[in-house]
Amino acid sequence: MAAALVPSILDLIERVVTGAILEEVRLGGDSLNKLQRLRNNLLALNAILEDAEQKRRTDKDIELWIDRLTDAAYDLVDVLEEWIITTRVGKTSIVKAKVGSYITHCLHTAQVVRRDDLAFKLKEISDRLDVIANERNMFFLVSRSASQHSRRIESTALVDASAIIGRDEVKGDIVSSLLSASTEQLKTISVVGMGGVGKTAIAQLVYQDEVVKQHFDHRIWVRVSEVFDKKNVAKTIIKGVEHVKRFEGADSLDSFPLSALLDRIGGSIHGKKFFLVLDDVWADDMRQWKGLIQTFQLGAPGSRILLTTRMGTVANMMDSHVIHLEPLSDEQCWMVLSREAFSGRGVKQCGDLEDIGKRISNKCHGLPLAAKILGALLRFKSSRRKWEDILYSKIWELEVAHQEIFVPLLLSYYDLPLPLKECFNYCAVLPKDFVYNGETIIYHWMAQGYLGWDIIEDLELKGRKYISYLAARSFFQDFLMDKDGLKSTWKMHDIMHDFARFLMINNGIVIEVMNPGGNSMIDLSFRNARYLTARIAEGHCLSTSIYGAETLRSLMIISGENAVTNEVMQIIFNQAKRLRMVDFGCRNTLKDTIPKEIGNLIHLKHLNLSGNGIIKVLPGSLCKLHNLQYLNLDNCESLQNLPNEIGNLINLIYLGTLHCYRLGCYPKSARRLTNLRQLRGIVLRADRNDPKEFALGDLENLIHLRELSMVLKGNAVNDRELKRAKFENKTHLKEIKME
Repeated sequence: MAAALVPSILDLIERVVTGAILEEVRLGGDSLNKLQRLRNNLLALNAILEDAEQKRRTDKDIELWIDRLTDAAYDLVDVLEEWIITTRVGKTSIVKAKVGSYITHCLHTAQVVRRDDLAFKLKEISDRLDVIANERNMFFLVSRSASQHSRRIESTALVDASAIIGRDEVKGDIVSSLLSASTEQLKTISVVGMGGVGKTAIAQLVYQDEVVKQHFDHRIWVRVSEVFDKKNVAKTIIKGVEHVKRFEGADSLDSFPLSALLDRIGGSIHGKKFFLVLDDVWADDMRQWKGLIQTFQLGAPGSRILLTTRMGTVANMMDSHVIHLEPLSDEQCWMVLSREAFSGRGVKQCGDLEDIGKRISNKCHGLPLAAKILGALLRFKSSRRKWEDILYSKIWELEVAHQEIFVPLLLSYYDLPLPLKECFNYCAVLPKDFVYNGETIIYHWMAQGYLGWDIIEDLELKGRKYISYLAARSFFQDFLMDKDGLKSTWKMHDIMHDFARFLMINNGIVIEVMNPGGNSMIDLSFRNARYLTARIAEGHCLSTSIYGAETLRSLMIISGENAVTNEVMQIIFNQAKRLRMVDFGCRNTLKDTIPKEIGNLIHLKHLNLSGNGIIKVLPGSLCKLHNLQYLNLDNCESLQNLPNEIGNLINLIYLGTLHCYRLGCYPKSARRLTNLRQLRGIVLRADRNDPKEFALGDLENLIHLRELSMVLKGNAVNDRELKRAKFENKTHLKEIKME
């Protein structure tokens, strides 16, 4: 997590020192020097953290060092954000204090005291980072460009066809496409899928097919490294075409310039029908491929290229026919696992273990690589009890998963830009069966600061780009598109979710609460947990014995009715003051209304209370949450009104009160929510400009709205109010709904 955090912190420091905040805060010289020192240390660390993140899997000392850096990084984000919040709130309070100089003086004094406290925290973190930065030299870490190297075992065209199950239909489709009569000079077929789904295996099957062998003059197999090197690709093609392993002089090909290698390829394939397999392609920039692609055009009509990739952008770049390789069925997965697990066993023993073996194979979720590895693990476990140990283990906790199943996924993960790693890691704390929604996950990422601190439109655009990037690299699947062609919902493969859990093992905790009465203790302190998701069984409730919640940044409760009491909320809100996201959005999760202690969560940006029919009113302290961006109250059927000072939540971009059937008109102060992008279910007066209730004309300054649904009160729409609303100025507004 540290590698992904550092760039965000650098952005935040820039905002504090040189952005709009500089106009509001006069940083003392000592604090300014500390921030500059922090910035220099972080820049130095940023250069080598990618190498450190890769080496931590095998070096415990590096892992402990990164954990300490991560702790310091999270603490630094808290202090910097709190500095900004304190300044903003202090300035607003002083502007509002019109009643006398004494109140203004008290507010100003409190602000100075608070800033002194933050300056002390800043010094403490700066000293910690000095030590951590100096220790980096102990580990011989290098910058990413110097540390890049191939991290995958070399693939070959050899394969045992009998060991590959469930791919006959796909193989037949590819072979038919390869052999189809065509006048095209060159045709490309791309097999796209997540790591471990069997892309290389299907390419090997096709490559070794006897009909394919007879059809082409040349067959060439090239494993393309994730670090793309045109010369290495060209040399491998030459060796494949010329059918020789050694050349005159050990380094004869190495001494050739690229242009000479391409000329040599062109001469060898000119007028010949060739079949080229490019296995595991990562490079999706056509400029890198240009010379090679032009050379391939010299082959005879009917020449074919088959490439395998986990990146849809590669297939698009090559303008190829795309075959998405799906996971195996449960039955096929069991066939793969049982072939390995039952090797050398007697018929009776196989029969005794078959039922539990099938349940274990379901943990593979259709990935042949996982089935093969778990099958090999089971082969050497003779008793049913040992098989049960595997069954009831979380796959991401198995050592074999770390060493083998997750290896191809780590390659995809290491290839991600740093901010996207953080976004992907976060998915570990969402439920395994979670149906992702582009809008919702972007709000989650924004709440955690993963998208940076730019203006809202830029953050949302960045979030959509991140989703597309992760989808193109097979981290997400099963997409549905909305009417605008944007990805509206999708899922994450269970093995990919297990992989995310593996990456977040030191930061995120997912627990299941099964105890009636909620009496068991929940201790988070030993993990420095920052993300907690609790799945609570029907009829049970969350324990009041919660310890170590101080570091939490995200809290999600998935439950039946009455699972969270007022007492539990008070305990959490008093402890977990660093929370950025709170989600109680299940049907009637809450047993009581929200306590006033929610006002302690000054960092809170995302609050989902939807579906909680017990809530009648919200505490006024909610309006102290000046950082809040997302407030979802949909389906709170008993909610009667919103706090009068709701307008203080000036950073809200989403406010939802759909199907709140007892809700009265919004307070007049809601007209100050000028950052709103989505306003769903607002109750307002349409017949007059009321001095206390929100009226239609009060939409006047909400110029950023993109989605608006309204419940209109009154017998008629007042023309003057309709004109005052200035809908013609709301150029971003795509949708209006009215009741």
